[in-house]
Amino acid sequence: MQNWDANAIIQAIPKAKEQGFDACLIGPVQKLKEDGYKEWWMSYQPTGFQIGNIYLSKTDIQNICQIAHSYLLDTHIDCIINHTGSKENDALTPHPNVDPRLLKNPEYWKEKKNVSNWEDRKDVITHCMNVPGLNVYHPEVQKMISEFLNELVDLGVMGFRFDAAKSIGLPSEGYTFWPDLIYSLKKWGLFLYGEVIFEKSQNVLAEYAKYINVLGSYVNENPNRSVLFSESHDSFLSEDALGYTKNKSSEEIMKEYCALVRNHENTLFYIRPFDETWKNPQIKEAHEDALKRVRKIA
Repeated sequence: MQNWDANAIIQAIPKAKEQGFDACLIGPVQKLKEDGYKEWWMSYQPTGFQIGNIYLSKTDIQNICQIAHSYLLDTHIDCIINHTGSKENDALTPHPNVDPRLLKNPEYWKEKKNVSNWEDRKDVITHCMNVPGLNVYHPEVQKMISEFLNELVDLGVMGFRFDAAKSIGLPSEGYTFWPDLIYSLKKWGLFLYGEVIFEKSQNVLAEYAKYINVLGSYVNENPNRSVLFSESHDSFLSEDALGYTKNKSSEEIMKEYCALVRNHENTLFYIRPFDETWKNPQIKEAHEDALKRVRKIA
């Protein structure tokens, strides 16, 4: 339910339950670099870790969590912890509206250099992805991230999707971000999943799966720790090579999703803007077929 306002989400909750989903993924909810601008990608360029933007406020999130809970649905939040919004015409420089706490210290930022080889893990986890990269390995930055997530937990959130998780290093690579983050959360049993798309190394996927469920295109060695999708916001909305599903019909995507549901533990269904396919009875039927073993997120 990306870039939906509170009323739209609340109205959709009963139908989401009826369709057999276990959780609703909403957000991002972080303050945006330009509040009046509603291009979808703007939601992935926050000013930092302040909660509340043109779509959802703290009160909205709390109300959504309470209503969803009354229907036995969990609420998940899409979180951007790897980077912030960029300055106009200078992709690797933070926007002037970025949180002053982040701007004050150059050690809070990655080197101003884009990833050049996505097959090179050192390159991927230490450089930028055409936006200003945060040095999430710095203790103070990690503290800000933990406080942000715990504030959302206090509002009733039960799970987090971590955008661009592939860009954050693993213990075998010299970084303890993921275990440190997990131990900093005030609640156990949260459903944590990170975006690790187009990663083919089973070793890398398996190590991510020790800490978070892996959202991506490939099943890792522990299938129960994979979250698979037939389409994502990137694959539908992006204008570049990432937009590999935009020319598929909604019915094609739905059929692929139903096949995933029947064969995999955890799945995510991206709801296209102004598209009602998520309400199709075939999705409800697929969920019922796999009722006892599948986590289903809309």
